[in-house]
Amino acid sequence: MPRVAPEVTAADRTATATAIGVDLGEYNLYTACPATMPDWKGAYAICGDDLCTRLDELRAQVAHLLGSEYDRETITAYVEQRRTALLERLDDAARTICDYASAYDRPVLVTENSHFEPDLWAWLTDPNAHRGTAWLLPAAQLRLRAVAAVYAIEVTTVPVSYSSQECHACGVIGERAQSPSFRCTNPDCAVGVVSADHNAAKVLAQRYYPGQRCAYQPSNSDTAATDTAPAPVPDGGSPQ
Repeated sequence: MPRVAPEVTAADRTATATAIGVDLGEYNLYTACPATMPDWKGAYAICGDDLCTRLDELRAQVAHLLGSEYDRETITAYVEQRRTALLERLDDAARTICDYASAYDRPVLVTENSHFEPDLWAWLTDPNAHRGTAWLLPAAQLRLRAVAAVYAIEVTTVPVSYSSQECHACGVIGERAQSPSFRCTNPDCAVGVVSADHNAAKVLAQRYYPGQRCAYQPSNSDTAATDTAPAPVPDGGSPQ
């Protein structure tokens, strides 16, 4: 009789995969770190300064154009052209991350779940819009998924709650001010002060595996991040 191959369950696939956490940000656009890395020092980061500078310049240019005699259609066409160039740079960065991940066996890119939708026009025209959440970060997440699909690399999401405040080594909720550093407040932990993006990338990778989800619950429900937020929608069509 022919031999029947054993069924491969979802748990089996998870156990044999190499989870690579990918933290998205503005200072570091992508920071990737495998769960198998002994600590955060092996993380790989791609700086986001150039993209942020280009976005800031575009915002200033659009503000000038809106106050000029150019019609809306001309301005929209200009923004669309610039957005295409920005997306090409995001794709270049995403390919670099996928090349990095391809060195590992059965890589799975693990990002945070997000409810933000990329809206470049909102960032350009709303003075209160946040550069990252209005366009850059959700667009970077979508482009990472698209490029990873070409590489046949799986991309999944895990709950975002406290991923930037949880110590990757001991799980204690530490201190993350508005700075590029994270400080573990556990006196028995050897982590101390580390790069917040590197730490978060490793935390995301660890959350891919069962039993690694952050157990901390805040006393104020207003500060709790939802774990069921929908994924961002594709950034296509008109920049409006």
